[in-house]
Amino acid sequence: MEFMDVIRKRRSVRRFKPDPIPEDVLEQILEAGRIAPSGMHLQNWYFGLITNDDLKRRMIDIAGGQDWIATAPVVLAICAILVGDLKDAAEDDKNLLGNRFRYGEGLIDYLNACPDRKAMRVFSDCNDVLIAGQQMLLAAENFGLRGCWIAYLDIARAGDLLELPDDIACTFLLPIGYPDEEPEPIERKRRDEVVFHNTWRSR
Repeated sequence: MEFMDVIRKRRSVRRFKPDPIPEDVLEQILEAGRIAPSGMHLQNWYFGLITNDDLKRRMIDIAGGQDWIATAPVVLAICAILVGDLKDAAEDDKNLLGNRFRYGEGLIDYLNACPDRKAMRVFSDCNDVLIAGQQMLLAAENFGLRGCWIAYLDIARAGDLLELPDDIACTFLLPIGYPDEEPEPIERKRRDEVVFHNTWRSR
């Protein structure tokens, strides 16, 4: 399929056929995530391949009761490696400097004062996995599969369920499979509604 066709045809689905996903297709979907770009080339991710039916059913409760998740033949657990606590970083640490430059010193100081340090590490380290997850979702679409991005997730309980070490957090789920529904086309904003040239005044 042409790349722009993949992007245009992608839809979120919540009903799947029971057909298994071929192993070589899964490998290529995971490869699309593996080669994704990441900040400072940290590649701070793991991708859990969840196929156990009991485990998928247990995921329903930690994802707000979305029982359709368990019907997907595969659920990808998109996990972030928590690379470090900004509170403990040296003043010349690139990650600390980058976050201060991006968000402002006041916000970073505020976050560093939060007593739940793991929550703050999850908050600061989950961005890169979004790129990898999107690449896997588009790769799935290219093979006739579809999925739905799940961010409504109890991250702490997901970590317990997947028996993750303390420095890894499951931040998103991506159930994928052959679709058993065909969503209606979605109305998108026109290009002139979302693009400006050079400065905002050009609109």
